[in-house]
Amino acid sequence: MATVTAPHDTALEREAEKWMNDPYEHFGNHNTKIHTLPRDEVEAVQLTAMNMRLAERRDQVQMLAKLADTQGIDSVGSIDELAPLLMPHDIYKSYPISLLSKQKFAKLNQWLTKLTRYSPEEVDVSGCDSIDSWLTKIREESPLDVGASSGSSGTCSFYPKSKRDYQLSATGMRVQLAQKFGEDPRPGDIDGKLHAIIPLYKDGHASMGSFGKYYSQAFGHGDPDYWHYCFDFKLSSDLMWLAARLRAAQAKGDAGKVDVPASLLARREEWEQSQRDMPAKQLAFVERMIKELKGERVFVMSTSNLLYTAAKRGLEEGLSGVFAPDSVFMGGGGAKGVALPDDLEEVICKFFNTDRMIASYGMTEMNSFSVMCDHDRYHVPPWVTIYLLDIENGQLLPRQGTQTGRASFFDMTADSCWGGIVTGDVVTVDWDTPCECGRTTYALDKQINRVSEIQGGDDKISCAATPAAQAEAMDFLTGFGG
Repeated sequence: MATVTAPHDTALEREAEKWMNDPYEHFGNHNTKIHTLPRDEVEAVQLTAMNMRLAERRDQVQMLAKLADTQGIDSVGSIDELAPLLMPHDIYKSYPISLLSKQKFAKLNQWLTKLTRYSPEEVDVSGCDSIDSWLTKIREESPLDVGASSGSSGTCSFYPKSKRDYQLSATGMRVQLAQKFGEDPRPGDIDGKLHAIIPLYKDGHASMGSFGKYYSQAFGHGDPDYWHYCFDFKLSSDLMWLAARLRAAQAKGDAGKVDVPASLLARREEWEQSQRDMPAKQLAFVERMIKELKGERVFVMSTSNLLYTAAKRGLEEGLSGVFAPDSVFMGGGGAKGVALPDDLEEVICKFFNTDRMIASYGMTEMNSFSVMCDHDRYHVPPWVTIYLLDIENGQLLPRQGTQTGRASFFDMTADSCWGGIVTGDVVTVDWDTPCECGRTTYALDKQINRVSEIQGGDDKISCAATPAAQAEAMDFLTGFGG
């Protein structure tokens, strides 16, 4: 049953304010406390925070104001009532593609300004001649560090994430990963330096390049000797966009027509060569880290298949237990359609000297990552509210029993944007049965699919908002005349 608003309670508002501003500091960076709060107390804070954020952000985020005004929503009396204000993830790539191909970055700033409480349109981008120079200019002259997607669908997303959003994400990663659930933090879990090993890029605007510097701050406290990256250069958003447009053209059977500037198309071989060289360079990097940091406590974020390859080779050479036993290893995808070996975790754990590989679920559009417990469930932090929408019609599914639907969230900690997002993922939540691990937070089952996979490659997003409200808000977002 949806939580109903309580009488006005200033103590509850003060608590919600702390959750919204810096929940990790509020809970003393204590991961067990964060994940063992009573559910009724959590939902009371969530509802209070929703109304506080709505009152604040509707005057700051133009897209939210349009969506709320069209539906006549000034406040919400229950958690369910916020669902019509959740925004589809594809709005962050709703700009006309011609603005990129014609390098009209001032127009893109105008579009971006409607999605954030900050004002990128005030940044002078008249001298920018590439996506990288545009995003760098915004980063240098505003609180934003805009996140760019890889453009797997053929169009890159640009999410106006702030530097504070990134910092909170990185802090949360350390708080949740460096501690053992059920115990108090140990010396060094939060205050000590950990070597951050990230076999990716020094910089960039996509997650493969942008998160590194923030993880370095969270794990190495800004000490450059504790930040280790494979590629000592910036991941180019222009080249990623080029790759996306090439894929789109090939999918249409017309690889000869790629709508990008000629100067960028000329860099095609540069991108393709970098992709061919990447696996060998990443493996060499990991093997170098093994030698240089043997015995140290490290944080490693990598694809599972890369770690497996390095571990397999090391075991064959007679090595094992190379890092300190309280090191943290977070693996993920990257197999590119190739089935991972059955002994993957066993090999990695034996070689690197860790109890288990840790997995997490998250996205650029959210500040909070959900870490998997020993029972294979992703636990969502209490300041993030889960919504499940029907895949076909976008209607809100009941918050009871076991439900499977389109994953949607409201993250009250969002600094730059509204915080309500409808994703392209299909997840399952058991609303009634607490997890055996002891956490009281709601959790997503391990199996997560893409709606596009279920629907044969298409994902026509239906939200809880009325179709008329969605259409009017989208017209406002993409209309550059008013």
